[in-house]
Amino acid sequence: MGIIRKIQAKTGEARAKEKIRPLVESRMMRDILLEIGQRGSEALDPQSVPMDQRARASRLASECGMAGMRQSVVDEVRLDAEGITLVCGEEKTAFLYSDYNYENIEDTDCLPAVAQYLVAHMRGYYNISCTFAAAPKPHGRGVGRKTREVFIRRHHEETPFAPGPMQKQHLF
Repeated sequence: MGIIRKIQAKTGEARAKEKIRPLVESRMMRDILLEIGQRGSEALDPQSVPMDQRARASRLASECGMAGMRQSVVDEVRLDAEGITLVCGEEKTAFLYSDYNYENIEDTDCLPAVAQYLVAHMRGYYNISCTFAAAPKPHGRGVGRKTREVFIRRHHEETPFAPGPMQKQHLF
């Protein structure tokens, strides 16, 4: 049974990537990344970066051609069935799927993959968390979990970054 489960997991992963491809390559995502870029960046307080991560942060900073460590000024990104919202301080900028000729995203299970894509384009240290809702499985075979909202939150000094061993987050 183990090999069948592995094949099913890989197939599910490939399907999830195919589902997010149109969104990731869309005008909406281009606008979101442009907005993130226009928000600029700010110096990252070295005290908020753990010792074992400082070398990586310095390497990222040097790749960006910056003298010091920099991070995106975006505090939080919220993804749900209606759209993607950027939170910068008190200001919220919403990108609604309906404004870009998309229907509301019914299959919210692709949102974690979209969140991973966004984090890859944002400098700094972020946590990705999800909320779930119960949803009936196809063909009436019980109840499964469906992603309802995904949050990308930046680490501040009040919420220190302590990841343990560095690992990539796989959410789908």
